[in-house]
Amino acid sequence: MAIYRFRVCLEENEDIFRDIDIKASQTFENFHDCIQQAFKFDGLHAASFFTSDDYWRKGDEVTLRKQDLELDEEEIRLKATPKKLMSEVKISRLIEQPHQRFVYVFDPKVQWSFLIEMLKIAQEDPKLTYPACVRTVGTAPKQYKQTNMAKDELSPDLAMAGLLNDPEVDDSEIYKSIGSEEGVEEEDLESLEGEERDEESASEEENDMGEDQEDEYGSEYGGSYNDED
Repeated sequence: MAIYRFRVCLEENEDIFRDIDIKASQTFENFHDCIQQAFKFDGLHAASFFTSDDYWRKGDEVTLRKQDLELDEEEIRLKATPKKLMSEVKISRLIEQPHQRFVYVFDPKVQWSFLIEMLKIAQEDPKLTYPACVRTVGTAPKQYKQTNMAKDELSPDLAMAGLLNDPEVDDSEIYKSIGSEEGVEEEDLESLEGEERDEESASEEENDMGEDQEDEYGSEYGGSYNDED
């Protein structure tokens, strides 16, 4: 069984890459899953592979989700080739040259883009479970670079709903603005008003204490500094 070795580079930083071995008989969905694991992504968004030429220009598309198979109006106008489904396309089907190239795009909202090139046909290792990441270079970037924060630091509603781990949640929910304006809850408003009243009471007590000290000081020395007698 032929084993293809691919180098998968982050387009914006080619010093970060993973070498992945995959069987010729395995599918692009298997390849997609391995890339997600190798870069520690969550696999919850749309993704596509594109055949590529030597200049990384995209060709035929192999997509992850069935709902993405339909061509939009612009693609129809350009007479684009119908898309294929990852789970139905074996890797060997799209290998046309010794250094076959692909472009892999994950999560349309962020456009994570990876450049993939076949390095060689490797020997099968009976100790490995394919596909397998056989080399790791560079630290993978954080997937949610727009928020760049831990799940616990997200808005309470987002964290409690566990949106980041729910495959049925729409992408727009995950990228909802963290700083969006929300109405103040009645309990929060009452709490704020209570704090203001406490601060006012404390201020009045300090003023009263100051007046008492001034009276004691004046009576002890026979009046204030402003007395002319």
